[in-house]
Amino acid sequence: RGGKGISGTSLKEGDFVEHLFIASTHNYILFFSNKGKVYKLKVHELPLGSRTSRGQAIVNILPFAQDEKIAAIISTRSFEEDQYLILATKNGIVKKTPLIEYNTSRRDGILAINMREDDELIGVKITTGSDDIILVSKKGMSIRFREGDVRPMGRVATGVKGMSLAEADEVLAIEVARDDADLLIVTENGFGKRTPIKSYSTQGRGGRGVKTLRKTSSRGFIAAAKMVRENHELMVISSEGIIMRTPVKQISQMGRNTQGVRIMNLNESDKVSAVALVTEKENG
Repeated sequence: RGGKGISGTSLKEGDFVEHLFIASTHNYILFFSNKGKVYKLKVHELPLGSRTSRGQAIVNILPFAQDEKIAAIISTRSFEEDQYLILATKNGIVKKTPLIEYNTSRRDGILAINMREDDELIGVKITTGSDDIILVSKKGMSIRFREGDVRPMGRVATGVKGMSLAEADEVLAIEVARDDADLLIVTENGFGKRTPIKSYSTQGRGGRGVKTLRKTSSRGFIAAAKMVRENHELMVISSEGIIMRTPVKQISQMGRNTQGVRIMNLNESDKVSAVALVTEKENG
């Protein structure tokens, strides 16, 4: 904990890592854009590269529009009828749709959710239909509600309010609550903590929620929120392409309304841009 990390990828100036995931070559990958579209590929259709290679621009693989970027990535072996996707937007809207509705063969993508012009898709999770959902905002608020409070809707529906937000706040993460797990919070300035999920009581959908971080200027806004267990390892990625890997058990377990401790040392101009988890299975 508190290390500097290594260079994990060669980046062009102005580029930075946002998404990191591990998948089998047999999986399907659903790429959800901030504009509310979804594109499907098989993993083997993606170009293979080394740890430090730049990779290919997504616009050379998928037909993204100029102002379109990846908001969420879902990896799945198959499209089951008893599974759902919960989509969340930065303005606190959530939508629940059967996973099978996203099994498309169209290379130009399909609409995943209808949104207002001032809204963007920020996250997507696979669910069973009876899970608890957690939304986390950049200013340190969170809400936990039952998935059953969100009725299934068609792929092109708008959704319903999942979280009410204060002025200038926005939702940055959606997670499925796990009773045996902690909610990990990482701030843009490299601070983090984990809090037992039992500390987050279930509320009605659409409320303001509870504090999940005591925000200070030194900590900065929340950059990422993840459900974690002690056997996980954490990979923290900075906007300058630095990757630091650390066991989750080395990150302090604290209450909801606390500041967290430093987990990554950053240059003054650098910020945390993404967080990914590595499980025992993915470790091999």
